[in-house]
Amino acid sequence: MGGEQQAGTPVELTYQLTVEDFREALAARSKAGAAGRRTSRLLVAAFALTVVATALSLANEGTVDPPLVVMLVVLPLVLLGVPRLQARQFHRLAADKGEFRAAVDASGIAVRNEHSSSTLTWQAAPRYVETPGLFVLLSGDKNASCVTLLPKRGLAGPAEVDRLRVALDHGCAGAAVQPAVP
Repeated sequence: MGGEQQAGTPVELTYQLTVEDFREALAARSKAGAAGRRTSRLLVAAFALTVVATALSLANEGTVDPPLVVMLVVLPLVLLGVPRLQARQFHRLAADKGEFRAAVDASGIAVRNEHSSSTLTWQAAPRYVETPGLFVLLSGDKNASCVTLLPKRGLAGPAEVDRLRVALDHGCAGAAVQPAVP
């Protein structure tokens, strides 16, 4: 195929979403969205303060209050466990949809499965984050409230990854919105 003909050809993907896809996408969204970054910082700060309070309690009284012990256990579980639980919940919602097919071209992204189809213009998904296994398309609002997952394994081959990246760069640049920060 010539370069012009290939450039006009949609990049196509066929895939089934996994729990790991959702975990990776939610982590990327959390880093790219203001609310996700704020929540992560707040939880880490709360854990750090709990560690300091526990150390001070041990140093002054020689004991640790039960609420501090509970917080030392609960906060790491929240930091590590909630994203995994969310990923599993999203996967349950998507699992019965079967195989997904997506096409990315100059006009936007079309995604269909056994139960539905949707078309997104570049204005609806004006930015993206690339992770090791995915391209995660994000809405333009500051909290990245909408995401679309495009797993790299759904592409026909390694050369298609570069084509998809070029298509996303071109589409997102045309949407006139700042790219997401990974």
